[in-house]
Amino acid sequence: MTPRRQSPRTVRIVGGLLAAIWMAAGVGGIVAAALTAHAVLGLAGLAAIAYGVVWARVAHEGRLLTLREALTPWRGAKDRDARTAR
Repeated sequence: MTPRRQSPRTVRIVGGLLAAIWMAAGVGGIVAAALTAHAVLGLAGLAAIAYGVVWARVAHEGRLLTLREALTPWRGAKDRDARTAR
């Protein structure tokens, strides 16, 4: 079964909503960790914020990211273009 093409507008809207939700959950986790002195909540909050940043990047680019792009955000479009030119 071939994957359907997704509308960039839909990807941007859903990505933006997911980014906001994950970042808000992350901030809530960090606040809860500070109030209750549970370090695990703080780590989960940081992980949620990082996941929210990945979704913000999806919303910015208007397309889903590959796993490599999501895990290595410091490699910009310039690096991607250089690899494909070889």
